[in-house]
Amino acid sequence: MSETLLEVNGLSKSFDGVVAVDDVSFSLNSSETLGIVGESGSGKTTLARCVLRAIDPDAGTVRFHGKHGQYDLHNLSERELIPLRQEMQMVFQDPFSSLNPRMTVQEIMEEPLIIHGIGDRASRREAVLDILSRVQLEQDALTRYPHAFSGGQRQRIGIARALVLRPKLVVCDESVSALDVSVQAQIINLLEDLQDELGLTYLFVAHNLSVVHHICDRILVMYHGRVVEEGPVEEVFNNPQQDYTKLLLSAIPSPDPDVPLVPIDRANLNL
Repeated sequence: MSETLLEVNGLSKSFDGVVAVDDVSFSLNSSETLGIVGESGSGKTTLARCVLRAIDPDAGTVRFHGKHGQYDLHNLSERELIPLRQEMQMVFQDPFSSLNPRMTVQEIMEEPLIIHGIGDRASRREAVLDILSRVQLEQDALTRYPHAFSGGQRQRIGIARALVLRPKLVVCDESVSALDVSVQAQIINLLEDLQDELGLTYLFVAHNLSVVHHICDRILVMYHGRVVEEGPVEEVFNNPQQDYTKLLLSAIPSPDPDVPLVPIDRANLNL
């Protein structure tokens, strides 16, 4: 049985009186992929950022089972959080804006190691080369700048930067939504391969339910900041219990072009 890596209880966050996350609780096991789905504005990204303490929640607790013990993240100061940042990393939605255009790929990938004081120049280069090969980029990429790469290649660089610290938890925040469909498939397959190779655990934030169906083990469905449905991915897709989940699933196009898309009318649902 897998160990629990993350326990979230009663997490809430508001901005100027508008509730973004409302009393959300869930757990995440090691080597598992948990999808967080919902429309824009449902609170997905805010929840993910609260989990990482990129923003501070108003209420609730996040317990992380790190390499050196269990930590209640809400009780830690910014200084105390720094060592744990190595174990919790994020892959962002836009692979271009998340990479410094004035830094080479080598500088981008070495920067996290330097910030955390890991290794000397030789060992850092070795770590960078190892991760670079795992994301299927050639060594000559190290001397080039982000603008010289395609969107898919830039996302591989973003993934490599997140993984060079060898984290246990990786939050993927809409990390394939800005890519072409064919490139999306390549990046999803890469993420699955890396999970197997490195024992990674993913919190996968997305609005594309087809992608979620492919990569996730379990999903949380969010609506107006609350979790309205949760369960194993096949169970939720095949037997949704909540009207909002049915609405989202009805908007997935069929791979058969002759099958018409007939989304459920929101007005007929109890939302």
